[in-house]
Amino acid sequence: MGYALTTTAEGTALGGKDLADNGDVLAVVSALLGHCADTGALAIFGVFAAPILAQLARTSEDIRVRGDIEAPSGGDGDFPCFAAWNVMRSLEGSKPTFEHREWVGIGRLNQNATRWLK
Repeated sequence: MGYALTTTAEGTALGGKDLADNGDVLAVVSALLGHCADTGALAIFGVFAAPILAQLARTSEDIRVRGDIEAPSGGDGDFPCFAAWNVMRSLEGSKPTFEHREWVGIGRLNQNATRWLK
């Protein structure tokens, strides 16, 4: 894939935020893309809550209508997002354990997609 994965405390904290309403989703997306700008990130890897997945779908529709992908730059652009494909490797009745199979592209995130949340 060509990315160097880095875990940050701020990124982990953003991933753990409770998304109770559209205001929370807007705040987390804005903070996440701001964090990408601060760290120079070009992609986002993690576990995505359903309201964030909806923003990825909106970004995908924007890309389709626009006809092109805006390269990530600072906090702007269409950031590729990846989720882990984990395979359960435990026996029935035992403690769940998972084996990471690979990162799967699930869409892109752009701040402009949050216009629907306002």
